[in-house]
Amino acid sequence: SGMILFKKPYSPSIEDLHNNGRNFPPNFLHDSWMDYLYWDVELEP
Repeated sequence: SGMILFKKPYSPSIEDLHNNGRNFPPNFLHDSWMDYLYWDVELEP
């Protein structure tokens, strides 16, 4: 496709994840996740 990466892929450290999480406001939940996070119906097999 001719595309190149700007950064080499890497596995983030715990510190990287914590630093990234600080950019979000406390208790931030995107509306698209609400159906999955608050699922209270038991599924039948």
